[in-house]
Amino acid sequence: MESSIAKLNSPIGHFVTLAFPECIPTRLEIVTLIVETGALLDDIIEDDPNPTAKEDLGNAIIRVNLAARGSPRKAAIQKWMAKTSLEVVSLYGKEGRILLERCQSSLRDTWATEVEIKATKFEDYMSQRIRNFSMPALWATTAFSIGVLLSPGEFRLIQPATDIATRIIIQTNDYFSWDVERSREEDRTFNGISCLMREHHLTEEHAKARLKSYIMQDEQVYVSMLESIYKTHPDLPIHVRKYISACAFVVSGNHHWSSVCPRYNALQTVEKEELRGQNAEIGAKSMKLELEGVGIDNPSTAGLASNKSDSLTEVDEAILDSSALLAPPRYIQSLRSKNIRSKLVDAFNIWFQLPEDRVDTIKGIINDLHNATLILDDIQDESILRRGSSAAHCIFGPAQCINSATYMVVQASARIHEHYTESPQSMGIFLEGLRNLSVGQSWDLNWKFNSYCPSIDEYMAMIDGKTGAMFKLLVNLMKSLVPSQIWPVSDFDKLTQLLGRWYQVRDDYQNLKDPEYTEQKGFCEDLDEGKLSYPVVLTCNSDPTARTIILGIFRRKDTGTPLPRSVKMQILGLIQKAGALAKTWQLVQQLAKEVEDTLSALETTLGEQNPSLRLIAKLLSDIPPP
Repeated sequence: MESSIAKLNSPIGHFVTLAFPECIPTRLEIVTLIVETGALLDDIIEDDPNPTAKEDLGNAIIRVNLAARGSPRKAAIQKWMAKTSLEVVSLYGKEGRILLERCQSSLRDTWATEVEIKATKFEDYMSQRIRNFSMPALWATTAFSIGVLLSPGEFRLIQPATDIATRIIIQTNDYFSWDVERSREEDRTFNGISCLMREHHLTEEHAKARLKSYIMQDEQVYVSMLESIYKTHPDLPIHVRKYISACAFVVSGNHHWSSVCPRYNALQTVEKEELRGQNAEIGAKSMKLELEGVGIDNPSTAGLASNKSDSLTEVDEAILDSSALLAPPRYIQSLRSKNIRSKLVDAFNIWFQLPEDRVDTIKGIINDLHNATLILDDIQDESILRRGSSAAHCIFGPAQCINSATYMVVQASARIHEHYTESPQSMGIFLEGLRNLSVGQSWDLNWKFNSYCPSIDEYMAMIDGKTGAMFKLLVNLMKSLVPSQIWPVSDFDKLTQLLGRWYQVRDDYQNLKDPEYTEQKGFCEDLDEGKLSYPVVLTCNSDPTARTIILGIFRRKDTGTPLPRSVKMQILGLIQKAGALAKTWQLVQQLAKEVEDTLSALETTLGEQNPSLRLIAKLLSDIPPP
């Protein structure tokens, strides 16, 4: 195997050859790329904050000329990654899509995890370490390497064993990497040994011995768990057995590699620093923005900040911070999300070529508006769940959430106002976008309140004013920040309209049909809200009897109370009887084709392919038929 940029070689072999010995040969290159990239990102988190070094490492990873055609460095990296990802999805279908989604989700969790270096308890430290170690990506890579897809039930069956395996791998990493990590400044050392030293007042030698005993105990538990699984489930499918064995190889291979690899050899520290200067690391700032989206500006500490004196005479000088104001949107941001809007900004920027600060501005505006919309939608729809978790207003109260959502719109306005001098038309575009979003939402609420079933054309117009309007605003703001160039406005408008319709109708379909949606959000969650989704609108427009029943149920539904499963099954039966699910799926396929055709036309007009947009379209198009 070629030399490893992330120093994953060892005297007994590369990490991948030891941890993935059963890897399908044709998948070895992809598996190696994922593992090497993960190791480099781990270095970014822990090591040199120098952005130049990280850019250089990005060059080393992708082995392409980032200066080609004058493209900005980040855009070139993103374009290459999107092209590679698209090839993986095209070549491996559902397997490739699941691999990419789990890797991206795992990396977002890694970047988002706030690490408390001075954890006082070892188990608290382990909880933090498990969240920021990207293990879901490693287990997804393990399954991909042997060509196995587990069902949710199969995954739950063996998860206790993989949880123990995760602990073993993390503790093994800490044990063998200690000599390198302890050379860092004390406040940057994040290792189980230092935590044990603090918690139990141990010497370094005794703390290391204790961690070793923990590893051995967990290994015994792991072996016992595997024996129990095989004994309790003698008819376990062969693909599940293959996956369990592959996970065990990862545990053992990691141990053997860690014990001899130069990466954890303290004598190699100087060489590691030289390599970092010569080669490089992917830019932490740009990569973090790409993986987790742009956060909320101006984070502040919680609580009440007062001046020097605690006397009653100075109490009126206390300063209230923004923690209460930002709590609801921060909560919304913490929930699982595909970050489709931020991905679209990056994808469209392949054409617009905006500098990074302006891309960040657009992402901030769109994320602010999206978070405000989600908070207000849940209040207006009287929803108790958002992405399978409690809705924000159920935690912070409707009044507080309305206030916070209003502030998010103000913050978005402030972001665009910063560019008023260079792009005075951008504020008008922003306000027009807000108006369109409000009009679209007004009709959605009006129909629900009055138990009115819209026509198909009315429903599509409403989507254009909500989801489509957000996508259109995104693109128009980007265009406004490069005013010197003439863009094919009608082509962009058509693409954003089609994307909005496709995304919303697809979501309506999946909410009623897709098992993954059921697992994340609950069974037919849209029916709990009394939502007039596209399948419901189709049914009510084609079957007067079904219309009377469905609207009657929605009209008499108790506020904030989920419908009984039996009632949902009744509505779902009416939808299926009317053929609405099949027609909805057919429309999703039709819209996907129209998006692809419009995208091809834009690529021809602009003279540049857009693999990032094609990857997004490819991932969105993978939905099961009814």
